[in-house]
Amino acid sequence: MIPGLKKRVLNLHDVIMYVAIARKHLRLMLLLMAASLSAGLAYYVYARPVYYARALVQMDYLALPVDTDKIYHDGRIRAIIREMMAPHIVERTARKLGLKGSAREIASKYVLKVSIRQNSEKNLEIEVWPTTAPLANVWAETLVNEFLSYRKEKRVHDRDEIFEAYTRETEEVRNKLIANIGKRFDFKDERDSQKTLIELNEMRSIPVELVRIRKRLDELGRVRIQIQDPALDSVTKLSLIATVAMEKTPDINFLGPLSQDSNSSGDTAADDGKNSGQTSGNSMVVVPSMVSSARPWEGLEKQQQQLKNERAEASKIYLPGHHKMIALTKQMEDVRKQLDAEFQVAQNRLEVEYQHLLNKKQDFEHKLPQYADVNKKADLIKLDSTLFDNGQLRWNSIYKQMMQRLQALDYAYDKERIDLTFAGLTEVHDRPVSPNRMKLLIFTLALGAVLALGIPFLIEYLDHTLSNLDQVESAFQLRGLGIVPKVETTTAPALIDTEDSTKSSLVENFRVIRTNLLSMGALSKPPHVMMITSAMPKEGKTVVSSNLAISFAQTGSKTLLVDTDLRRGRLHRLFGYRKSPGLSNVLLGEATLDEALRPTTHENLTVLSAGRHLETGTELLGSQKFADLMTLLRGTFDRIVIDTPPVLGLSETSILQRYVDGVLFVIWSGHTPIRNMKAAIEMLNGNGANFYGFILNRLDLNATQNYYQYYYYSHDYYYNTHTLENA
Repeated sequence: MIPGLKKRVLNLHDVIMYVAIARKHLRLMLLLMAASLSAGLAYYVYARPVYYARALVQMDYLALPVDTDKIYHDGRIRAIIREMMAPHIVERTARKLGLKGSAREIASKYVLKVSIRQNSEKNLEIEVWPTTAPLANVWAETLVNEFLSYRKEKRVHDRDEIFEAYTRETEEVRNKLIANIGKRFDFKDERDSQKTLIELNEMRSIPVELVRIRKRLDELGRVRIQIQDPALDSVTKLSLIATVAMEKTPDINFLGPLSQDSNSSGDTAADDGKNSGQTSGNSMVVVPSMVSSARPWEGLEKQQQQLKNERAEASKIYLPGHHKMIALTKQMEDVRKQLDAEFQVAQNRLEVEYQHLLNKKQDFEHKLPQYADVNKKADLIKLDSTLFDNGQLRWNSIYKQMMQRLQALDYAYDKERIDLTFAGLTEVHDRPVSPNRMKLLIFTLALGAVLALGIPFLIEYLDHTLSNLDQVESAFQLRGLGIVPKVETTTAPALIDTEDSTKSSLVENFRVIRTNLLSMGALSKPPHVMMITSAMPKEGKTVVSSNLAISFAQTGSKTLLVDTDLRRGRLHRLFGYRKSPGLSNVLLGEATLDEALRPTTHENLTVLSAGRHLETGTELLGSQKFADLMTLLRGTFDRIVIDTPPVLGLSETSILQRYVDGVLFVIWSGHTPIRNMKAAIEMLNGNGANFYGFILNRLDLNATQNYYQYYYYSHDYYYNTHTLENA
């Protein structure tokens, strides 16, 4: 076929399928369309008319020294819009206009919808959909005015409440501050902080003094050891003592010559020096004449040196026994004794100081632990004081913040960060905007079309059955041998009969099946023994088996029809026989095969019914006796058609597969679920079934999609052909 032509044929086939589906559900589609139009008409008749108005509210942003939004939390755009649409504002607006009811009742009776949004110019647009024209003219303005009034009243109310609450709070904070002052004094008294600080000040110099005393003792101890040397004379020892004594002596400041304005009297100068020395603490101010008296032994040392020099000069002139030499020697001895005396005094003074420092050192060392305890106690007191003061500062800060908040409230309660001004209506409709006849008509027609087209196709999509040969072949890879049209009958199921012209189409259907089945012998085993089965009960396999056997008999083949459903077989009813004797009686030995085989009114056709019904038929069909029986029957008949129980839930079909040449699968068109078909075919394949193909049974040729697709199977076609032949 030409590719383009093939594509057009396929498109035409799709169109035919869609038209067929539409014709199949035409009543439902018309009903859905009528229901949609009726719903639209009812809405138009009974719906309440709705009007429309749009207003503009101008917003001015003001820069205030105090941000009122932080105080009242109502200065942002979202907060304003949310508050204007709040139920209490709607109820307040309605009461102003003389309407009564809750916000829900107002929304259902008077104003169906209100929309507030900010436009590109940062102003507010209010859209209103009321049920009366007067409300469309006044609702927006009244809403804005009532919102502003409520906002002002709320701010005054909030300010008064906050003032009252803050006044109580500030009084409590003030009382806490006063109480904390008393607690602070009590805190200090409880811990003896003043006494501890005095003790700490008194003992603060102990570590420093102890270090100084130890250093001084080291110096004095070194000199004490040095002056014990007998090789040293008194002058040298006094010089060593003087080295440490110098450090103890006060600082000496020499005063220069007195100015002319100063008193010339030496006594006055001496008095002034004395007084200034007293005021300077450890410093002493002396005149140069006082320096010589600071170390008397130095004069004796000079005198001794002078006497030594005089004696040395005199020894050049006089002999040692000369009275002058004796006098000089005596003077030198006197000076030496004085120096020894000075040394003894200085040594005693050194020992006294050394012993005094030792005692002081021991005293300070005993006081060190006490000093550490006092210092630790002072640190703890200082830490507690700091913590107490921090708490005190926190209360001060709270008090300060509360006072600032009160001042801000008092200032900002009548100040607006965003000033709202109603600028008037920008659009208003005196005629109802809803319901709109044209829009409603278009909507109902569109809804009806969507429902009328969508629901039938949805039904088809949710249909999990198959009614098309091509679909079954594609889904299960089985060959379609033919169809059996649906036959309306009120009596027994229809059996083909060449004498009955009304059943001529049914005869042709089975002729097609027979021809296709015989052609399968070239591809697999020849159809000598055939098994007819289905997935579920009541799918018509018994009628199909009977008609197929009749069709084979019409060709002159000696045909046997066997009912292997030993549980509830009903093949005998189609031919008007009793069920016994039958197959079960033969297998049980209750009857012979010749007694069970029954001829029919159809030439060349013999029937072997199921016989007595048994629940243990599986064991009989699987016995050696049945195998021997099948071997005997194969040699007697040209064609054997076996009617079996359904595949799902029963085991007979699986047992019978090894005795047959192939399987014919019967599918009830538009009824057998795909999942059941799949499970049954997989079970048969699992047992090694040789599928000749399937038969689509009870196909409704009156359905449009089936009529166009299977026109050549229809009764009209065969009837018209028969009429033409007779003519």
